[in-house]
Amino acid sequence: MKSMLRTDRNNLLENTSADTAITHMIFFIAAIILAISVVAFVSADVQSLISSSGASSKFLSEQLRTDITIVNDPEIIPFDSTNKKYIFYAKNTGKTELTPEYVTILVDGILIEPDDVDISLVDGDVVWRPGDVLTLNTTTTPSPLESGDHRILVAAENGKSGAMSFKT
Repeated sequence: MKSMLRTDRNNLLENTSADTAITHMIFFIAAIILAISVVAFVSADVQSLISSSGASSKFLSEQLRTDITIVNDPEIIPFDSTNKKYIFYAKNTGKTELTPEYVTILVDGILIEPDDVDISLVDGDVVWRPGDVLTLNTTTTPSPLESGDHRILVAAENGKSGAMSFKT
């Protein structure tokens, strides 16, 4: 009986083909798990890239469809001497609707604070639609401006702007 047990045990130890198969199976499973991990990681990066590309193309498309034109006569800019405000008119000549409260104004490269600008649409609407004219009652520093050449820039929330040189 003892010899039989020893023989069976020795046969198992001497049979290395099972060890090789098990080792190959472990390496195969590890390779599959590693490959799945790499695919999941790369897939997440590709999805992130696709979504950011879509967002940037939408922003660029909107920016290309936006246009602002200042429609004042550059030789005669209305000035309200009572309130010490210049009156500028900006027209939405693009194809997108804009929000007047997000309009940024620069006169001679100096940012005009929102408290120093009264923005209103000619028709009293709250959305600056294509073709609408925006009235900008602007207090400048200094007020009134020194006589000579000046420049106004009106920018929308997406960065698109219109500019005009004028004289006072």
